[in-house]
Amino acid sequence: MLEGFKQYNMAVGTSSVSITDNGIAFSKAAIIRMGKPEYVIFMIDEEGKRIAIQKAKKDDDGAIPFYSEKKIISVRWNNKELLKTIATMMNWELSGNVYKAEGDYISSEEAIIFDLNTATQSQSK
Repeated sequence: MLEGFKQYNMAVGTSSVSITDNGIAFSKAAIIRMGKPEYVIFMIDEEGKRIAIQKAKKDDDGAIPFYSEKKIISVRWNNKELLKTIATMMNWELSGNVYKAEGDYISSEEAIIFDLNTATQSQSK
């Protein structure tokens, strides 16, 4: 009777990414929506000013560590070169600011796309 149905994971909140001078942090909802993958492929669309993460296997070309099982569901990357690339692409001043963008989950690609053009800016605490 339930043929064709898939379990829907109702993660609290929306899939989002926050970018500061301290790193890039993915929301708990984004991590859960992706199925808590150990590895992802990170992509940048410079022309469209978007970033994306796609679920990957350890041996996939370009796969990087993402989530490791722990009590607190969180992922933060502190790659300064990546932060510089995004700040330059977006003409953002990361020092003292937080930029947050919501993501769209594309189930057929097992990916989340974050449109940085729609990011909101706030002051860091």
